Amino acid sequence: SNHSNPCRFGRFAMAGYEQGIKAATASAVFKVRCKSTRPGEAVFVVGSHEALGAWSTAMALALTTTADTFPTWQSPPIPLLAGMMVEYKFIIQREDRQGTPQWQKFDGNYQVTPVAGKVLQAVSDWEVASAEISTLSEVPEEPPVVEKPTDAEKAMAQQENEERLLKMAESGVEKAAAEVIETCPLAVTLTKREMSRRNFSQSLLTLDVDAPEPEKVENEKAEKAEEETKEEKLDKPKEGEKTEGTPQSTTATEEVKDAQAEEINESTADAQAAEDAAAEDVVVTQAPMDDEDEDEAVEYEVPLKGLGAPAVRGVPLKHITSFSALADVADAQTKVEHRRREKEKAQSRYQPYNLNVPVVIVTSEVAPYSKTGGLGMVAASYGFEFARNGHRTMVVAPKYKHYDGISYCGETRVRIKDQEENVKFWHLRKDIGKGKGTDFLFIEGRGIQRDGGLYNDDDGREYPDNLERFTMLCLAAMEAPLILDINGEGKYGDKVIFLANDWQAGLVPVYMCYKYRKHNCYTQARAIYVIHNLGYQGQYHGHDACRFFGIDGKAATDLVLGNCINLSKGALICADRVLTVSPNYSKEIQTASGGFNLQDFVSAKAASLRLAGILNGIDDCWDPAVDPDVFVNFSVEDFEKGKMENKAALQKMLGLDINPDLCLIGFVGRLTWQKGIDVLASVISWLMQDTGNGVTGQVQLIMMGNGERQYSDTLRWAESTYKGRVCGYVGFDPKVEHQMMAACDLLLMPSRYEPCGLPQMYSQMYGTLPVVHATGGLVDSVKDVSLGVETATGFLVSPLSSDKLKETLFRAVELNIKRKQDFLRMQRTAMQHDYYWPKAMDEYERQIDIVLYEPATVR
Repeated sequence: SNHSNPCRFGRFAMAGYEQGIKAATASAVFKVRCKSTRPGEAVFVVGSHEALGAWSTAMALALTTTADTFPTWQSPPIPLLAGMMVEYKFIIQREDRQGTPQWQKFDGNYQVTPVAGKVLQAVSDWEVASAEISTLSEVPEEPPVVEKPTDAEKAMAQQENEERLLKMAESGVEKAAAEVIETCPLAVTLTKREMSRRNFSQSLLTLDVDAPEPEKVENEKAEKAEEETKEEKLDKPKEGEKTEGTPQSTTATEEVKDAQAEEINESTADAQAAEDAAAEDVVVTQAPMDDEDEDEAVEYEVPLKGLGAPAVRGVPLKHITSFSALADVADAQTKVEHRRREKEKAQSRYQPYNLNVPVVIVTSEVAPYSKTGGLGMVAASYGFEFARNGHRTMVVAPKYKHYDGISYCGETRVRIKDQEENVKFWHLRKDIGKGKGTDFLFIEGRGIQRDGGLYNDDDGREYPDNLERFTMLCLAAMEAPLILDINGEGKYGDKVIFLANDWQAGLVPVYMCYKYRKHNCYTQARAIYVIHNLGYQGQYHGHDACRFFGIDGKAATDLVLGNCINLSKGALICADRVLTVSPNYSKEIQTASGGFNLQDFVSAKAASLRLAGILNGIDDCWDPAVDPDVFVNFSVEDFEKGKMENKAALQKMLGLDINPDLCLIGFVGRLTWQKGIDVLASVISWLMQDTGNGVTGQVQLIMMGNGERQYSDTLRWAESTYKGRVCGYVGFDPKVEHQMMAACDLLLMPSRYEPCGLPQMYSQMYGTLPVVHATGGLVDSVKDVSLGVETATGFLVSPLSSDKLKETLFRAVELNIKRKQDFLRMQRTAMQHDYYWPKAMDEYERQIDIVLYEPATVR
C-alpha cells in the first residue's frame, strides 16, 4: 500500500480514544469523489486514529452515497481529539470487506487536524493527493435519536439502495465494455466476424459496423469466392488417396490463436451482411456456429463389425444450437414411476408456502413443440414440475406452427411501434394426474410463424422483426392471466409469479414495472427473470425505445446500453428477482469474462440480495436401471458388472477393439471453440501413444458431435489414424448418447463456457466419471478427486489448457487402471447423487416464497 507507517500515531490515538467520545471535543466529516466502485463495493476511509481503523482495512470506516449524491461518498461526523493531527486515506473494497482492497495510487496520506468545538469537512478526489478542509458547524451536544424504521420506510430504503447501485452500474458501462474486450477472447473474435456469423454471444457488444460501399462489397465477395474455389481444388484428395495427418495445433493456446486468425481472415462481409449492418432493424444474428459447408441434416455412419455395409444413423441438426434439444424426455407416467421407485433421489424436501399462487412461464420455446437448445427442455420441465407441486401452471410460447390438439381460446390487441396488433391465443391442456395439469398457451400474431427456424431463416440470418415478435410474446403473456378463462376454472388473476426466460421474455419485468404496476395492476404479482445464457442478450440498434415499446423516458433508459436496446439489461434492472441456471454461473456473470458488458448490473442485483443460482435438474429418463436404450440395465448395486457388459457391447457396435481393461473415454457436444474441442484435439495423439507408463496408450476414445468443419475433420482424422481405438461421429444420435453414458469410464467436457451443463450429471447417474473444466455449473455438479475418493465424483481441469488437461486425464486414467477400487468408490458415490428435478424445484419454490415476501421492485 502507499500509506505511511500505520504505527506512527496508532498508540497515542488509541490511548486518547479510550477516554471516550465525550473527551473528543472535535469532529470531522470525510468526503471523496470516486467513480471507480462497482455495485457491491464501497469506499472506506482508513487512518491513524482508532475511529478510522488504526490503518487496519478490516476496521476501516465505510462511507455512504445515494443515487442523488453519487459519485460523492461521505462519512458521518467522526469524533476525534482536538489538536491531534490525523493521517488517512481512502480504499475501495467489497461491502462485506472480503477480498483485496484497492488503495489510492498516489504516495503519502491526507492530513487533518481537528479543531475544538468544530465539525471540519475534508473533501478530496480519488485521483488527487490533496484535500479541501472547511468548517461545517458546531459539534452537536447529543446525537439524534434514531427510531426503528417501519416496513414502508424499509421498502423505501431498499428502493433508494437499488437506485444507488444502478447508478453505479450505469456510470461504469464504458469501463465494463473495455474489461470484456481485455478478458474475453471470444468477444474479440466476434467483432472480427462477418455480420451473418456473429453468434453464441452475438449480442454481447455494441457492434457499430459501418456498411462498406456496394462496389467494394461486390469486389470482396468475388475475391472470396475465387479463394474458396482455389482452396477446394487444393484440399480435394485424388481418387484413392488417403488423408493423413494430425491436428495443426499441439496446445490449446496455439489452437485458439489459429481459430481467431481464421475468423479475422473470414471477416469480409458479403452484400447481404452489409445490408444487415446498415439496416435500422436487427444488425446481429443468432446463427449457430456450424460451418456453412456442413450438410444441413447431418447423418453419420456407425461401422458395425461383421457387416458388409455401415448402418446409417443420425438425426437432423438444422436449426439446433444444443444437443440438449434432442434429449429424451420421460412422459408423466414414467416420471411418477421413477419417483415412486427411488427412495433417496428425485424427492421433494421443501414445503412451499405459496402453492396457491399461479405460475406463468414465459419462454420463446418449449419442448416438444419448439426447441433449438436447452431452454425448450427446461421450460417443459418447469411446466410439469410446478403443476406437480400444486401450482396452477401456464406456459406461454409462440405458435410457430399449428400443433396437434390445440384449440382457439381467445384474442386481444397489443400496441407495438405505435400501432395495434391482433393476437390470438391457442390452448392445450396436459393432465398429469390427481387433478393437476399444465395449460400450454400458444401466441399467434403477425410475423411469428416462419418457414425457417425459430429465430433464423434457413441461411442462419436472424429475422429482421424478431424484436417485434418477442415484444408481442411478452405483452400477450401478461394479458393472458387477466383476460382468459381457461378450462372454465376462471382467470389466473393478477397475483401470479411470472417466470421470464432469457432475453426473449426480458420485457416482462420491464412492462411489469412501467406499464402494469403504475396502473395498480399486478401489484401483488412478481416477475422472476431466469438467465440461461447471458451470452444472448437481445441487442438491437436503430429503434426509438419510447415509441417502439410505448414506455416513458426512464423505462427507455433502463433498456438502453450504449447506443442500442438491450433487453437483458432492462430485465436485470426491473426484475423482482434474478435466477441463473447454476450457483457458480451467478458469480461468473458478475465478472468481465462472464458478464459480457452487463456484469455491473448483475452485481447490482446481487448487492441488493435479489440474485441466486439454481442448478438445473435432469429428466427422469436418465436412469440406468430402466433405460430402454442401453444394452444392459444396472443399478448402483450391480454397476460394475453392468458397465462392463455395456462397454463390450458398445465396443463391438462401433468397431473398437473389445478389451475390458482399456479406459473408455467419451465426448458428446457441439464441435465449437466454446466446447473446448480444440483442447481435446491437442491431446488425442498423446492419449493414444504407449510410452510404457501404463496409462497413455491404454485408452479408447469415442467422440460424437457436429459443428465447425475444422473440428469435424479432426474427428474423421482421429478415427482413420487410430483404427479400433478411436471412433469419431460427425452427427448426433440420442440413443448412442445413452449407450455411451452406460459404457464409458470417463466423460470429457472441456467447455470454456457452460452456464449449467447436463451431460456431466447424466454421466454420474450411469457411473461414468466426468472430466470437466472448472466453469459454470460444472463446478457445482462435479466434486473433484482432490476432496478424496470417498467424496469425489469426477475431475476438475483448471485452468483449461492442453497441459492441464493431459495432467488431469493422466490422473483419471491411472486411477481407472491402477487403483480400481478407488475408482469404483468414486463411481458409486457419483451414482448416489441426486440431480433430478424435484431437488431443483425445492430451490425454485424457496425463491418464490422469498420474492413474494420481499417488496416488489419499484422504478
